[in-house]
Amino acid sequence: MTNDFKWYRMLSILLGTSALISAQTAFAQEEDPVATQETEEEDEQAVLGPVVVRGQFIPDEKRSTSEISSLLDEEAFALTGDGDIAGAIKRVSGVAISDGKFVIVRGLNERYSSVTINGSPLPSPEPLRRVVPLDLIPTSFLTGALVQKTFSPQFSAEFGGGLVELRTKSVPDEFYFNFGASIASDTVTTAQDGLVQAGGDIDFLGFDDGTRTAPDIIQEAFFGLNGLDTAFIAANQDAIDLSLGVPETLITFIDDIGPAYGFSTEFGGYYDLTSDLKIGANFAANWNVDQQTRQGRREQGLSFTATNADSEPIVGDFSGLGGAAELFDFTSTTQSVFLNGLANIGVEYGSNHELNWTNFILRSTTRDTRLNQGVNTEEDGVELLEENFEFIESQVWQTQVSGDHAFPSLFDVELGWRVAYGEADRDAPFRRNFTRGRESLDEGFQLLFSPTLSAGSLSPGSVGVDFSEVADENLDLGADLLIPTQLFGNSVDFKFGYAYTDKSRFSFTREFSFDDGPGFDEFIGIVRNDVLFTEAIAGTEIFDANFITNPISQDNAESSLEVHAGYFGFDAEVGPYFRLAAGARWEGSDQLTTSFTTAQPDATLTQSLVDGDFLLPSITLTWIPIGDLQVRLGYSETITRPQFRELTPAIFFDDATDQDFIGNPFLQNSEIDNFDLRFEYYFGRGQFVTLGGFYKDITNPIETTTLQVGGLLGQTFVNAPSAELFGFEFEYEQTFDIGGWLPAVPMLNSADLVIKTNYTFTDSEVSTDGDVILSTIISGQPAFGNSVAAEGVIVDGRPLQGQSDHLFNLQIALENPDINGKAALLLNYASERIRQTENLSGIPPAQIEAGLIPPAVVEQVPVLLDFVASRDFETFGTTWNFEFAVRNIIGDDYEATQDFNDGTVGLFDVYDLGREFTGTITVKF
Repeated sequence: MTNDFKWYRMLSILLGTSALISAQTAFAQEEDPVATQETEEEDEQAVLGPVVVRGQFIPDEKRSTSEISSLLDEEAFALTGDGDIAGAIKRVSGVAISDGKFVIVRGLNERYSSVTINGSPLPSPEPLRRVVPLDLIPTSFLTGALVQKTFSPQFSAEFGGGLVELRTKSVPDEFYFNFGASIASDTVTTAQDGLVQAGGDIDFLGFDDGTRTAPDIIQEAFFGLNGLDTAFIAANQDAIDLSLGVPETLITFIDDIGPAYGFSTEFGGYYDLTSDLKIGANFAANWNVDQQTRQGRREQGLSFTATNADSEPIVGDFSGLGGAAELFDFTSTTQSVFLNGLANIGVEYGSNHELNWTNFILRSTTRDTRLNQGVNTEEDGVELLEENFEFIESQVWQTQVSGDHAFPSLFDVELGWRVAYGEADRDAPFRRNFTRGRESLDEGFQLLFSPTLSAGSLSPGSVGVDFSEVADENLDLGADLLIPTQLFGNSVDFKFGYAYTDKSRFSFTREFSFDDGPGFDEFIGIVRNDVLFTEAIAGTEIFDANFITNPISQDNAESSLEVHAGYFGFDAEVGPYFRLAAGARWEGSDQLTTSFTTAQPDATLTQSLVDGDFLLPSITLTWIPIGDLQVRLGYSETITRPQFRELTPAIFFDDATDQDFIGNPFLQNSEIDNFDLRFEYYFGRGQFVTLGGFYKDITNPIETTTLQVGGLLGQTFVNAPSAELFGFEFEYEQTFDIGGWLPAVPMLNSADLVIKTNYTFTDSEVSTDGDVILSTIISGQPAFGNSVAAEGVIVDGRPLQGQSDHLFNLQIALENPDINGKAALLLNYASERIRQTENLSGIPPAQIEAGLIPPAVVEQVPVLLDFVASRDFETFGTTWNFEFAVRNIIGDDYEATQDFNDGTVGLFDVYDLGREFTGTITVKF
C-alpha cells in the first residue's frame, strides 16, 4: 500500500473530523443567544479598540498547555482506587498497559515512550527493557501524571508514542497523617490450593535472608569475567555440587493460599521559618503482599495446526503438528511483595523560589513456583512434568535535587533545574528447573535418564539452576530557562535548555546443568529434589554440576548510553485567536554494548555502537475560533533508540512467558515523523469534549521476530524497513449537579454525577520494502550481521506489535463532597493485539507468499469492569475512610491464541484471572 494512499486516508479522517466539529459549532452558534450577543459585542468592540474577552478563565493545565496532553490528578486516583500508576494510567485516552506494567501510547509499545519522575528518567531493573515498570510506583506517592502526546523540545527525543511525566508531592499546605490497611480476596487464588516454596524466613518482607546467596565456592569458580579456572573446578567438583543443594530452594508443597494484604502510611507538614521562608516535608511508605495462582494451558511451538483438545493424550505421534512443540497444562503461584518509601523535603522562599529534595525507593519481589504437565513433540510417548522455582528481587532508588525560580526584577525570567542519580538492580538467584517423565499413567515421574526415556543419560536441562543479575545506573542533569517578552503587542515566551543523561547497565547469567555418572540408576531418578543433593548422591561422581559454556549464549553484557541535548523554543500569542509553540531539540548520543561468553571472553567478544546527532523540530499551532473551543495542529520529529538487552547477542529466558529472547547488536535508531490535529471544547475546569486525529511515519521500527540459533527457537529483534500508524481519539468528561434530582434521598442532596469516557481507534502497517539485518552467531565467535530481504522475516502489512485497533474507557461516578463519599463503575477495554509475530524462520518464500506460515500469537486483553466505593466517617474526633472495590466483575480471562489456516486454534497462553474483592480502611489525623 503506497504512502500516498495512506495520506489520503489520514487526510479524509482529519477533514471529516473538522467538518463534524465545525457543523456542531455552527449549530451551537445559531441556537445560542449568548453566543450571538457575544459576537455582536465583539464586532462593536473591534471598532472601538478595547481588548476582546473570549470565553471564561478556567485554570486547567490540559487546556492551557501548548501541547496535546491528558492529565490525571489525585482526585482521579481517588475515584478509581488504583493503587499503582500502571492501573491508573490505562484509563487515559490512547493509553494501554502490557504485562500489567508497561505503557503503550497510541499503539506504540514502551520502547517508543519516555517515563520520567519530576523530569528525570528512572533506571530500570527489567532485563528486557530500559523503561521502569509502572506497577512499581504507587499512586499515593504522586500528585498527578501528565501524558503528553505531541513532542515539545524540552523533553527527551525518545518520544514516539508520548511522554508519561509523574509528579511527586512537594511542600504541603497543612499537617497530615494517614494510616491505612487493606485486604483482598481473589476467587481463583484465595483459600484455594496453590504452590508454595520453602524459601527464607523473611520472604514475606520481600528480602532474602541470605538463604539464596550464591555460595562462596560458586562465586570463586564461576563469577569471574576472565575465563574459568578449570583446575580449581575439577578439584572441588563435589563441594560445588553440594553447595548448590540449598534445601529451601528445592522444596515445594501444596497449601491453601491466603489473602493479599497491605499497610500504608503518609505524613507531612510545614513550618514557617520567617514570613517569607517556609520548609516542609512529605513521607510515605507502603508494604503490600499479593498472591496469585494461575491455571491454564500453553501450546507453544506449533507450526501448521493445533490440537484443539483440552486434554491431550500423554503418548502419540505429533509429527503432524509441524515440528518441535510443547503442549502443557500449567499451574503457577506467585507471591509478590511491594515495599516502597518516599521522602521529600522542600523549601519555599516567598512565591518565587522553591527547592525540593526528593528520595524514593521502590522494591518488588516475586517468589514463583510453576508446574507444567504435558508433552514435547520431540519426546513422543513420554508425558513430562516440569518444576520451576524462582525468587526475583527488583529494586529502584533515586535521589533528586531540583529548583524552580522566578525573578520578577529580572524581566520575570524563570529558571528550573534538576540533578538526579539513581540505581536499579534485579537479582535472580537459584532459579531452578527439574524435568521428569513417564510412559504410562500407572508409572511415577522420574528424571529423564532411563534407556527408554533418554538413551541412558539425563537429558540436557533435566536438572538445572542459574543465577542472574542486572544492575542499572542513571545520572540526569537538566536546566530550563524561560524568558517572557512582548513582541508586536503579543506575549512571547522564549525557552532554552540543556540536558545530560548517562546510563549504564551490567548484566550476567551463570547457568548450570547436572550430569549423571556411574551408579545413577532408576531408583535415584524418582527421589525428591532435596535428596538428589545429599552427600550420598551429589557428594559423589553419581551426580555432578556442569557449567553451561554455550558459546552462542553470551552471558555477560555491559552497556552505556550518553546523551547531550540542547533545545530552543518559543510559545507565542499570535493575535487574539492564535498561539504558536515551536522549537527544535538537538541530541547527540553514543550507545555502546559489549558482550562475551565467560568460557571464551576474548574469542566471543561482540561490540555494538549506535550513535548519532539529531536536530528534531516541533511546532504546534492552537486556534481559538470561538469561546471555549480550541483547535490544535502539530508536527514533530522524534527518535527511538534500541534498548540495551535488544542489542545484546545473549540468550535470555523470560520467566513470565517461558520463552527465550536473543539480542541483535546490529539494530539502528528508529526515526518518526508525527502529525496531530485535535479539537477541544471546554465546559468548565476539568470538563471537556475533544476529538483528534494522528499520523506517524516510522523509519526502521524495531519489532520482534522468530530466530533459530543452534537448534534453539527464540525471539529476536530487527529493524523493519518502515511502518505507518494513524488513528483518532475521542474524550468526554463532564460533571452534573444532581442535588435536586432525588430529594427523597438525603445522601444525594449535594451529589454530583461524573461521566468520563474516551475511545481511541488506531491502525498500523509494517512494510517489508527493503532489507533487515539479522544477528548470526557461530560457535565461539563474535556475532556478525546478515542482511536478508525483509519479506522473509516480516509479514508485509501486518500491524505493529502491541497495537490494539480499539481502546475504550468509561467511568460513571457519584460524588458527594459533604461526606467525601464516592462510588464509581469503571470499564476498561482494549481489543486484540499481536503478542508474538509470525514465525517465518526456515519457511520457503513460496510458502510465505501463499500464507502457509505459523500465525502470529494474538492476545485478547481481558475486559475489566470494576466497581469502587468509598466514604469518610467522623468518629471520636478522627476521620475514617472506608473503601470497597470489586475488580474484574465479569470474570474475563486472559487468552493468547494462534489461528491456523486449517481452522484450528492454538492455545498459546491461556489462564483464569478471577474476581478480586478489596477492602481498605484509612484513618486520617
